Amino acid sequence: MNSFTHTRLLALLLTIIGLSIFATKVVRYDYPLSPGARTTTWDFEIYLDFDTNNQPVRLETFIPSNSESRRVSQEQFYNGAFGLRLDNKSAEGRTAIWTYRYPNDRKVLRYRARLVGETESTPLPEGMHRKLQRAAPETENDLERQAFLVWSTDLRRRSADDESLADLVLQEIFVDEDVDEVEALLSPTLPSSISRLALARDVLTAQGIPARVANGVYLDQARRRAEIHHWLEYYADGADHRYFPGLDPEEFFTIWHGTDDFIRAEGISDLDLQVSIEPVNAAVADVAQRVARDEGSAMQWFGFSRLPITTQLVYQVIVTIPVGILMLVFLRQFIGLQTLGTFMPVLIGIAFRETALLNGIILFTALIALGLAVRFYLERLKLLLVPRLATVVVFIVICMAVVAQLMSNTGQRIGLSISLFPMVILTMTIERMSIVWEEYSATDAIKQGVGSLLVASAAYLVMTNPTVEYFMFNFPELLLVIMAICLLTGKYTGLRLSELIRFRELDTRT
Repeated sequence: MNSFTHTRLLALLLTIIGLSIFATKVVRYDYPLSPGARTTTWDFEIYLDFDTNNQPVRLETFIPSNSESRRVSQEQFYNGAFGLRLDNKSAEGRTAIWTYRYPNDRKVLRYRARLVGETESTPLPEGMHRKLQRAAPETENDLERQAFLVWSTDLRRRSADDESLADLVLQEIFVDEDVDEVEALLSPTLPSSISRLALARDVLTAQGIPARVANGVYLDQARRRAEIHHWLEYYADGADHRYFPGLDPEEFFTIWHGTDDFIRAEGISDLDLQVSIEPVNAAVADVAQRVARDEGSAMQWFGFSRLPITTQLVYQVIVTIPVGILMLVFLRQFIGLQTLGTFMPVLIGIAFRETALLNGIILFTALIALGLAVRFYLERLKLLLVPRLATVVVFIVICMAVVAQLMSNTGQRIGLSISLFPMVILTMTIERMSIVWEEYSATDAIKQGVGSLLVASAAYLVMTNPTVEYFMFNFPELLLVIMAICLLTGKYTGLRLSELIRFRELDTRT
């Protein structure tokens, strides 16, 4: 295997790894692709306050659970002296079970979590997309069974497909409430709203349409005592549907499915239940990272959210440097710009973050000019290299101090930021430029100096772009893609743009 093939395979491997991690974040965990994207999450709390009578207590309540379309994070349980067990096996939803052998006095239990809401466009789970076999439901007596079969058969005859059948069922149950068959088939043990939803579910499932009763909260505004709402979910003719009795909510969250009670308790009295919701505005990327962390996904390690904030701020700058280097590689390898040193322009671009671009160019040019004058004067003194560089550094510091004082007296902030301008970068740039001046010519020195300024300016604009900063900080796996591009660029042996312009006369003569 030759080096070119090896390089291409390595670049391909790095690209596949980087883009696979990137795609997983975007598709699986909904990482946003634009900086500043924000979403409303909801703090959800179940508060239980009750009396105990020195007898065994068992209290079971449904709590939110994660699914393909729902996200729950930052869960907290306040148990006091109670034992807690979580049951995830029920098809209707996840439950929290609190127990205590012989409690006394009034007790408080609390569950708290942060939710990401659902909308009508939120897809139903894949399990709802399987077609069912038509079958009549179990009823207590033959009369009810016969009424159910006659009514459902008539509905099917008046429909054209599953969707129109579902519309007819919901119409007769919730709108035309005086239908005799409906009144006869409603369950007397359930509240009216839930009983009608359960009847609609039974009719649809009997006709082969997957359906279930859903229970949860509407996410509209902060509420100290949010009401538990009930609605119907069904899958008909290849599409997901939800039917909300009353007004459709813009956003909601499903807690459990079925017709079981929200809370089932033994050994308590005077129960005070509060379900509270409160909106919280948060960055979408933070929500996605928190979900990945709560699920224990490996994606949590491909980011910097776990680091201290001060360290995160440092890496916000560091991870943009490879993008500036990529810009440098492009301008040197394909355009042919000459620069002072290899990565010196990128370091100058980083320094521009402290001074802003225009101010940085002016100060850079002025300090380089002054530094060159001193450097050429020191050349006449025949000094050794290290003392000469030290003298230039001291002179640069003096110049920076003078600029800071002058700008401070005029009320401008530029002097304060220039104090952070890297002194070593300036000193090495001056030394490099003076060597080119002596060994080649003033024209070459100025050409490389101007090229360095152009590359530094381009690197600064790229590294300070908000979109670039966002992508590199939240998707550091893209560094592998940048590395792959650099590897492929290293195999380019064609002419640069500047060389095409330089040799255009030869091409014309040919």
